[in-house]
Amino acid sequence: MADLKTLLGDKYTEGMTIEELMELEVEEPKPDTAAYDNLKKRFDEVASEAANYKKQLRANLSEAEQKAAADAEELARVIEENKLLKSEKAIAENAKGLIAIGYDESLATEVATALYNGDSETVIKAQAKFVDAQKKAVLAEAVKNTPVPPAASTSDTEMTKEALRKMSPIERFEFAQKNPEQYKQIYGGS
Repeated sequence: MADLKTLLGDKYTEGMTIEELMELEVEEPKPDTAAYDNLKKRFDEVASEAANYKKQLRANLSEAEQKAAADAEELARVIEENKLLKSEKAIAENAKGLIAIGYDESLATEVATALYNGDSETVIKAQAKFVDAQKKAVLAEAVKNTPVPPAASTSDTEMTKEALRKMSPIERFEFAQKNPEQYKQIYGGS
């Protein structure tokens, strides 16, 4: 790292204060790009040489060698395509299984892809999302299926034995406490 004397050059004087330094207009040193430029130039030369060698090689190859090279390229393409199809199939099968146990399609695909790629962190995070969604769904279903308790009865409303039997034990007890005479009449009391 350069010191102040080197950075400021002629503008530097011994014993300068911070205020004097702040007032100076100093040009930022320009980075030395010569090394980068040399590397880039050399890279471009090597890339050009490689392209020329490839052209020369193709020109020098016999027709049979050219066909063999083309066949090798085609085989490599087919092998790569086969790998891709196998991975897509495995992911689709895993996703299908996950959907069958309740995952939504996008989360199932995300988890199946992570499973295929061995990304356990993503699988664990997605599993947490799934469990959370399942908890919410179960709670919502429970709330939906919970019956609404009957409205509180008043002594003006005539209670029947059948209506009383449909009540929960707690509701029957409350009715008996609030309406002891009517309760006795329903059960044949005095």
